[in-house]
Amino acid sequence: MAVETSSGQDRPSQSSLDNQSGGTRISNNGLLPGERIVAELKSTDDSGFQLSHTRVIFRGGTDSEAVYSSAQLKDVSSVNVSRRPRARRSAAWGVVGLFAAIGVWQVTPSTTVGITAALVVALISLILMADYGIRPAGVHIEFHTTGGGTISGEVDGKVAAAMEFAREVENTRRRLVPNRVSSPFRNYPSG
Repeated sequence: MAVETSSGQDRPSQSSLDNQSGGTRISNNGLLPGERIVAELKSTDDSGFQLSHTRVIFRGGTDSEAVYSSAQLKDVSSVNVSRRPRARRSAAWGVVGLFAAIGVWQVTPSTTVGITAALVVALISLILMADYGIRPAGVHIEFHTTGGGTISGEVDGKVAAAMEFAREVENTRRRLVPNRVSSPFRNYPSG
């Protein structure tokens, strides 16, 4: 299985990467020497997917679980593109907040304090409901590998762009030169 993942908690410095690679310099964008980018799918934050001619790379942003993941194209077995619905949690808390504002207004004995507190709670609730209306739905992409690993991430944007990236991954995988034998050849004793 050729899936690499990093949670980012113990990132090595560039000098230690140079020492580990035996003097072979790894480029700043994380590509191996001779590797080139074929396609990219960016998100609104600094995360996104990259397709090189040999592997699929995911660079996570501040909100994602994985900071870096990659898989060899020959190991990618399937691609799953699904829509991520808007977070309904903010809309639900907005509705609850509006009812709470009415309750605060009715329960508070002082009229000015009750109205002021109710307006503050109602304003926060309206902001939460507006957040639900403004926040766009996203796209979730998963690349499954033959070894059982998964590379997945959220990408904000259109489903068409994610589908185009998935098609590009599948087409690039098809263009790979197939191995003659799927398992390594073993020399068994003849006697």
